[in-house]
Amino acid sequence: MKTILQIVQAAEAELGLPQSTSVFGTAGGITDNTGIQMGALANRVLDELRRMNRWTAMQFEFDLIVDPPIVTTGDMAAQSAVITGIPDTSAIQANFYMVSGNGIPPAARVISVDSATQVTMSMENTNTDAVVATDLLFMKDTYPMPSGFDWFNNNTMWDRTNHWRLLGPDSPQQDQYQRSGIVPTGPRRHFRQLGPYANTFRIWPPPAEIVAPLQLVFEFLSINAVAVNGGGTFAQYFTSDIDVPILDDQAIIMGVKWMFWEVKGFGSYATMQTRWVDYVDRMIARDGAAPTLSIVRRIAPYLISSDNVQDGNFPGPGNP
Repeated sequence: MKTILQIVQAAEAELGLPQSTSVFGTAGGITDNTGIQMGALANRVLDELRRMNRWTAMQFEFDLIVDPPIVTTGDMAAQSAVITGIPDTSAIQANFYMVSGNGIPPAARVISVDSATQVTMSMENTNTDAVVATDLLFMKDTYPMPSGFDWFNNNTMWDRTNHWRLLGPDSPQQDQYQRSGIVPTGPRRHFRQLGPYANTFRIWPPPAEIVAPLQLVFEFLSINAVAVNGGGTFAQYFTSDIDVPILDDQAIIMGVKWMFWEVKGFGSYATMQTRWVDYVDRMIARDGAAPTLSIVRRIAPYLISSDNVQDGNFPGPGNP
C-alpha cells in the first residue's frame, strides 16, 4: 500500500502537476496548497468508499463482557427518587445503570451519582413509608460502542454464554413496551442502539440474574480506514504523510483525480469519475468470498445440522 504522500504524488503525476513533497507538513518552510487540497480530497474519497460497500477490510468483531450486578444496600424516603446510605457508589455510572429494589419500578435508571453514598433515579419509589438498609441491585445494561464504530454488520449479535442469538435491534416502541409494560421480560435477551451517551449498546433484560460474566458479541463496520503511520493503530482520516489506507490505494488515487478536477471547474472530470465508479464496482464484486448458488433442489449434506436443531439449550438436562 502507498502512503498518503505517495498517493497524492501519483495523482499529481497523472494530472501533469508538480509533485508535492509534503501533504500535512511543510517543505523548506513552504506550504504546498495543492498537496493540502489533495490530502483533504483523499479523506473525502475515504468517506465515499466507506459508504459504498461493507468492505471486509473494515469489518471488526466486538466482544462485550457484561458483569454481574452490584449487590448493595441503601435508604429511601417514601416516594422519593433519591437513594442514600449506599456504602460505595464509585462503580456506578449515571445513565449506564438500572436499579432494582424494594418499591423501585422495573424501568428505573440512575440519572446521577450525587456523592460517595447517594444516587438519584429516573423514577420515584412507590413505598408509602421510608425504608432503611434495603437490598439493592445496580445493573449495567448500557455500554459504549467500540472505538471506530460506524454501523452494525447485521445478524451477527450473539449471546455466547447461552449460545442464543440476541433479539433485535428493538425499535423504540418495542423497547418501551418491554420496559414499561405489564410483562417486561422473557427468556431471551434483546438489544438496541441508543444515544446520546457516546452512542451506546443497550441490552434487555438488565443483567440482574447472572452470577458470572455474560459474554456477548457482534460485528461492525468501522469508520477507521487509515493505518496510522502504517502501523497497528487505526484512524478515520489521513493526518500524516506516512499514513497508509486500509482500502485500495488505486481507488483513492482515481477518486482524488476526478474530485480535484471537479473543484477546479474542469468539465472533463466526468470521464475520470465514470472510470473511478467502474473500478470501485469491480472491487466490490470481488471483495470477500461469495457462496456458490445452485438453481437445482438443495439437498441437505448432513443428517443433523443447525437447520434441524432447535434454538437454545439442546438437548438440555433430562433429555436423552
